[in-house]
Order: sequence, then C-alpha cells, then structure tokens
Amino acid sequence: MNAFHSDPRQKNPENTFFDDLYAGFHIQRISIFRSICSIAEKREAVNELLIRNY
Repeated sequence: MNAFHSDPRQKNPENTFFDDLYAGFHIQRISIFRSICSIAEKREAVNELLIRNY
C-alpha cells in the first residue's frame, strides 16, 4: 500500500496528524515543486508524504 499526502508539518510543525495516523508505517517526506499555482511568484517547493506499509 502506498499513500501520498501533503505534509501539514511544513506550515505547522506541531501538526502531527499523519504521523499519528500512520504510526508504524514508513513515512518519507519528499520535496517537490508545484508549478500549478496561477500566481508565478507563489510557486514553491512543498513537502509531500510517501507512506508505505513495506
């Protein structure tokens, strides 16, 4: 099983929702660049979570 989620800890380091929800799973934070935003100046790298059970 794989799951991808945006990392809420990037904006709020105290937000451990996904860390708590997927405790016991392998959680990897991956930095990606979002180029979808209509305002070019707001396009930035964000963290995504890759969550695996293997």
